[in-house]
Amino acid sequence: MSRSNYTGLVAEAVRERLSVMGFRTGSAGSQTTDDDAWRIWQANSLDADCGIVHHQAGALGRSYVIVGPDPKDPTTPIITPESPLSVIHEPDPIRPRQTLAAMKTWVDSIKGRQLAIVYLPDEIHYFRAVKAGQDVTAWQATSWEVDPDKPPVPNPIGEVPVIPFVNRRQRAPMGMGEFEDVTDIQDRINVTVLDRLVTQAMQAYRQRWVKGVDVEDENGNPQRPFDPGADLLWIVPDEDAAFGDFQATDLKPILSASAADIRDLAAISRTPPHYLLADIANVSGDALAAAESGLTSKVKDRAVEFGESWERVIRLAGKYIGSDIGTDSTIVWADPERRTLAELADAAVKWEAAGVPFRERMSLLGFTPSEIDRMEAERMKDALIASLNSPLSVDPGSAPGATTMALTAPGADPQAPPGPGAKPAAVPAGK
Repeated sequence: MSRSNYTGLVAEAVRERLSVMGFRTGSAGSQTTDDDAWRIWQANSLDADCGIVHHQAGALGRSYVIVGPDPKDPTTPIITPESPLSVIHEPDPIRPRQTLAAMKTWVDSIKGRQLAIVYLPDEIHYFRAVKAGQDVTAWQATSWEVDPDKPPVPNPIGEVPVIPFVNRRQRAPMGMGEFEDVTDIQDRINVTVLDRLVTQAMQAYRQRWVKGVDVEDENGNPQRPFDPGADLLWIVPDEDAAFGDFQATDLKPILSASAADIRDLAAISRTPPHYLLADIANVSGDALAAAESGLTSKVKDRAVEFGESWERVIRLAGKYIGSDIGTDSTIVWADPERRTLAELADAAVKWEAAGVPFRERMSLLGFTPSEIDRMEAERMKDALIASLNSPLSVDPGSAPGATTMALTAPGADPQAPPGPGAKPAAVPAGK
């Protein structure tokens, strides 16, 4: 009962603000490659499963993604999130982001045997536990053999298709959890909560006492002569008897100590205090943004690190299908800073006045690239309808009886005079 999982909130606060919105494949790509990358992403349900990768990296220090071909659909590689409890990799000591080898192991519950796959740049090897029926859930480094049913196969892409997502690489080469440097504070919080529960059970009520009264039960043993109750009256015949009570223990100092530890945990982990204490009230937007600035900076840092891994995932997926979709791709992340709809709308209007393109303004509002594509198509349709509904005018230089239709920009006044040097455009009616 004394366990309080504040460390879980520390990890979840980062995960919930890491959201992939799309891909830009850079100078080597095009809108087609952008769409192809997003198609592969959606086909593998990564809009939902990427949260698993981010959560495991934040909680366990690292996680993995494995990319492989799909025999049923050669145009869509298979991308799967993997737990660091079942996958390991060996980084290049000179270039740590390059993987020399990787292995995945799991238990086949149907065959009752532990299996393993070893990925190398040139080949992929399959292994299995020597004996079925033994305790295959235990790691035994000497009980493996090559799987005779699955001979080694060449690696078609020439590099290890296991991509590690290493959290806080600057603190530990193989990853460090978001809360690993505040576990001591979490232990202090648990001890303080335990002390509160014990005190609450033993001393958080008024303990009554009585002197000058001896009462025995029918067996001659001392007993409590009085039972408390709202409708009970205590009466004794001895005029020298006295009653009293002890003051209840005040729990506020214990609660204050626990709150101080929580604030220390929030400061070191850069988690907003109102996430952990839940006591925010009547706080302005600027004050709230300042309180979350540490978390926002931390999420942006994680997005840069994880973005490199996701870019490699898309690049390997492109190699399996013979495409350059990930040659110099970048990840489009949702803004980790929380803003109100009014703030976003006001910023979009100011961006438009400054000449920022439409797609960038819509990205500011949180729309995905596919949603923006659909909006652009709708804008073109609206512009066409507006031009077709423009009033007709007669061109004095046209043939007798001919009419022309003036083309005006959507939303512009058709009766307004043209600008200096401008020539009114006209299209013969029916054209």
